[in-house]
Amino acid sequence: MQREQVAGGPFMAFAGSLPFTPRQRRNADLAVLLLANSPLLVVTACALGLTAGRGVPAAHVVLLCDVALLALVAQRAVLERRPGAWAGLTAGAVLAGTAFGTRLDLAANLLVAAVSALALVLAPRPRAQRHARRPRARRMKPWAPGGRHGAALQMSFATLVRQRRGELVAKGLAATAIVAAAVGLVTLFERDARSFPTVLLAEACVALTFSGLFRGLHLAHRASLGYVGALPLPAGWWRPYDLTAVLAAALSFLVALTLFAWATGAAPVTDALAALVSNAALLCLLRTPQLISDRHAVVLSTLLAGCWTAATIACLL
Repeated sequence: MQREQVAGGPFMAFAGSLPFTPRQRRNADLAVLLLANSPLLVVTACALGLTAGRGVPAAHVVLLCDVALLALVAQRAVLERRPGAWAGLTAGAVLAGTAFGTRLDLAANLLVAAVSALALVLAPRPRAQRHARRPRARRMKPWAPGGRHGAALQMSFATLVRQRRGELVAKGLAATAIVAAAVGLVTLFERDARSFPTVLLAEACVALTFSGLFRGLHLAHRASLGYVGALPLPAGWWRPYDLTAVLAAALSFLVALTLFAWATGAAPVTDALAALVSNAALLCLLRTPQLISDRHAVVLSTLLAGCWTAATIACLL
């Protein structure tokens, strides 16, 4: 959603027909990124002021500038959909981190800063044109178990896997970190009375994390209303299929936490299954606050998840 807003939205379909050079377009994108990153730049400026006032080495000051420049380059690469830039970003981050605290830290940081600044200022290299493949006639074999219901569910899964692939991977990595943290805390607590509430909180955090996928699915369906709206379909026909797709994406992490709670003895089988059902229902309920408001979606979802988790803990403990 942020990438679409920074990219200009539907207006860019008209701006793409204007005689602007690639450098002018890139300068405009950079100005928008600098404005959007004003909180990051304020924090960087405050950190530079603190380091300069304490008389720290110059390499530390340049390292702070490298972090801000690398962040801008990463955002530019995402905005322009250039996956090849990630190799250079990784090399710059590894070089700055490896040389930190050595005699070559100032030279390495200056090199990373210079290359990052050039990547922001210079015009992008034009992409090579791909040769169009000759279309081949093939027999269609639709995967649609259950008729139109299977096809509608396939549309929701395809939207997640193809159009929202990066967001889906990010949610999966965040959920993996939550599960790992819960396992570590339960191990640290030595499976005492604090273990099961920790698992319940982790399951609620997983549900809250995956609830953000509802917004992407909703925007994709709204964008297709120009064509799908002419079909004889009921209003909001995609809602149960979106719920099924998001629940299927989060179910593996919820089941993993449930099995862990049962295997470690943190909760009996009935309580573990009740926690799984409760958090699956929470994920379905989080669809409404995610779509009811654009600005307060995170706050409303967090409040609902907190109240629901508190009620679940009160009922199960």
